[in-house]
Amino acid sequence: MIETLLGISILINICLIWYIVKILKRFLHISEELEELFIFLEEYTEHVDSVYQLERFYGDSTLEHLMRHSKAVADTAKNFRAIYDVNYDIDLEEDEEHEQEEE
Repeated sequence: MIETLLGISILINICLIWYIVKILKRFLHISEELEELFIFLEEYTEHVDSVYQLERFYGDSTLEHLMRHSKAVADTAKNFRAIYDVNYDIDLEEDEEHEQEEE
């Protein structure tokens, strides 16, 4: 009887470990995709800002609103990133260390 319960317990534990590994792999994949999205949003914000700074478009109210909106979207994404990105705290610490070394 004990051998049967032990066998069932081992089988359940193996299944749970397999499931946890599968979930962690999926979570890391999502985290990587989010990182790419954040980079894309930052590049877009920089692009809109550079277009707005051109003499031809400087002071254009439509571009000004677009620039503010893109910065708001980027800020929202940063807040989202701080909550859901696994590597965000590590990346933030590395960036701070890198900035301190440059000074």
